Amino acid sequence: MFLNKNYYKIVVAILPIMTAFSTNFNESAFPEMKTIDWPHKPIFVQPGGDMKVLGMNNNQPVPLGVPFEIDSPIFKGRMLLRFRNAPSNAPDESAAYFKGHKRLMQTVIQGRFKRPISMSNVYAGSIFAQPLAGAPPPKMTKIMDAIIRRIAPGLILDLSSVSPKAIALLAGTAQTMSIDSPGTEPDITLPVIEENVGSTLGKNVATKSKRRKHLSNPKKAAAYGFNTDRVYTFHTYDDTMDYGRGTMHIPMYGEYDIKPSIGRQPLSLTAVTQDGDILYDLRVWHESHRK
Repeated sequence: MFLNKNYYKIVVAILPIMTAFSTNFNESAFPEMKTIDWPHKPIFVQPGGDMKVLGMNNNQPVPLGVPFEIDSPIFKGRMLLRFRNAPSNAPDESAAYFKGHKRLMQTVIQGRFKRPISMSNVYAGSIFAQPLAGAPPPKMTKIMDAIIRRIAPGLILDLSSVSPKAIALLAGTAQTMSIDSPGTEPDITLPVIEENVGSTLGKNVATKSKRRKHLSNPKKAAAYGFNTDRVYTFHTYDDTMDYGRGTMHIPMYGEYDIKPSIGRQPLSLTAVTQDGDILYDLRVWHESHRK
């Protein structure tokens, strides 16, 4: 899901109406590789949309625990994914990252934008290809949207469209963000990536807490932009969504099995502009989708 904990509380509040997704599923979209051969079973993470992974086709699984090169219409760089409850291509490093933390997954994206883009125009989270079978009526959706935007103005929670989504501004959701000159960017395999945006964006967003509060608001984020001459690093971790088990850890509830609510389609890790231009896009299939 790739949203911070406060946004998850809002999503959890409306989970009862997310009963199921349409069963109109294109079987050919499921990974061609037999489930028994998945290298990271019980999940299979593959590129989707317009994103390419260097040296791979979109039917192959991306490596986990080690960086891989990505190229999309608006961004070129590297990604690193770690999941607590899925095998890693670098098991020792992944175990060390999770040790002593409640984190269930980590995503690091690093690279350069191909054209200038406003920080109010790049959203990250989950986007689904199929509509909700039990979606609320459009009028109810409008009321929910108005309430949610008062609480979290940068969150888009769309349950009624043909492409449901739960997304928020990338610059406001990343736990840490670094903006560097080429050649001075941080090593994305390190367990700790330091915040480094103040010298570029100014004192109003010089700390993690200030940056996340300020840049999660679209009106405030509109004053800032991603440019093409700097290297951007976005480090996000999640202690709520367990992709390996297909469950969400909900405060005061426990572990919620999200797989039946999703239906036979993958979760996604996606960043996209309001016009639909892909920054990155990964589909996370679970072995239960084949059943």
